[in-house]
Amino acid sequence: MICLIRKDIMLVYRYMWLVLIYAFVFSGFIQSNNSTLLYGLLPGLVLILGIGSDARLPNQQFLVTLPVKRSYLVLSKYASSLIFLVSSIAICIILNVATDMIDFGTVRIDLPFVLGTLISMILFISLYLPLYYWLGVRGTQFLNIAMMLIIMVGNGAVTALLSSDDMAAPLGWLSSHALASGALLASATVLALVISYLISVSIFRKKDL
Repeated sequence: MICLIRKDIMLVYRYMWLVLIYAFVFSGFIQSNNSTLLYGLLPGLVLILGIGSDARLPNQQFLVTLPVKRSYLVLSKYASSLIFLVSSIAICIILNVATDMIDFGTVRIDLPFVLGTLISMILFISLYLPLYYWLGVRGTQFLNIAMMLIIMVGNGAVTALLSSDDMAAPLGWLSSHALASGALLASATVLALVISYLISVSIFRKKDL
């Protein structure tokens, strides 16, 4: 499992220049007040690059010849995705802290925003990976384009929704019942991830490679 995860990490190295350029542009060093774009798009970009880095058919054919169960291959992809997600959010936090220190001289971390990004990206993984295994090599490129469009449109829509007056009451209730709402969100997120994994394993086991 560790070797499979290491393989995914090594494949992403070739795209690090793209990730670093994007992170720098939207970090606030060049354009201010872009934390929504940074948190909303950078994790999705890293996930798509990381998951699809070995989507070519020869890679898939080689992987299934290894003395490893297909369920382990799928599990390693989920583990790699979570590592990429946590790493990209950490990059966002570091860049935001650095720009706040330079611009305002203070450090401020919007914890609800960070947690919201983490949960939404886990749900993105839960949706993306079953489609990734279902569509296969030929459909991955179209899937990546569609998912990036969904992330960009969805990011703006969610931001507008959360800032609207209609969401003031629900958000106030969540704030006053932080423990219950947190437990509910965490349970729903884990459940979505488990169901997604089972679906992906079922699909990949039936693939003729």
